[in-house]
Amino acid sequence: MIKLAVFDLDGTLANTLADLAAAMNYALDREGLRTYPTDDYRQFVGNGIDNLVRVTMADAYTTDGAARVKADFNTYYADHCKDLTTAYDGVAELLSKLKANGTETAVISNKPDRFVPEILDSIYPEHSFGGAYGQREGIARKPDPQALDILIEQSGLDKSEILYIGDSNVDVAFAHNAGVKVCGVSWGFRGSEELIKAGADFIADTADELYEIIKYER
Repeated sequence: MIKLAVFDLDGTLANTLADLAAAMNYALDREGLRTYPTDDYRQFVGNGIDNLVRVTMADAYTTDGAARVKADFNTYYADHCKDLTTAYDGVAELLSKLKANGTETAVISNKPDRFVPEILDSIYPEHSFGGAYGQREGIARKPDPQALDILIEQSGLDKSEILYIGDSNVDVAFAHNAGVKVCGVSWGFRGSEELIKAGADFIADTADELYEIIKYER
């Protein structure tokens, strides 16, 4: 029985793509570098801000330049992280049903930690997560299992009682590295093909399907 559902944020609970793209394009443009269509960011995001900077700067990457781009991204995103970000269909209702059934919820994301509670409070104001963590100093980012290992230990639950939910191959690897089953959501940034290839234990196409998986997984 699943007693704790741990969610990724970007592409799983929140459609943050447009705001992420706008912030990074702003930062790249300030550095005189090429910018990208929003849809391209589906493949760019998911591995943390440092990787996002490296990938988008491409051959123009330098340590000093990356520091400026990252700073400009953070400044812009701090003011605009909720402009276009929305909840996915049915997820608010899913969270309400999980709460009613006594299933605890938490969030582990590679997004900088400072932005995670702000976005969650904005799109899910009625729901309280047991813990919501982004990328933090001294904690390795996904797919290293450190953040999930810590949460598992704090919960006191058996790993069989925990399900991780995400939208990318990084999320699948993260959960499996921690010895936890993972459900991939096809509504996110990467789609079902990547999740299947990565070895997701389950695939959910809708929030209702995800609820059934959480409710009946034994």
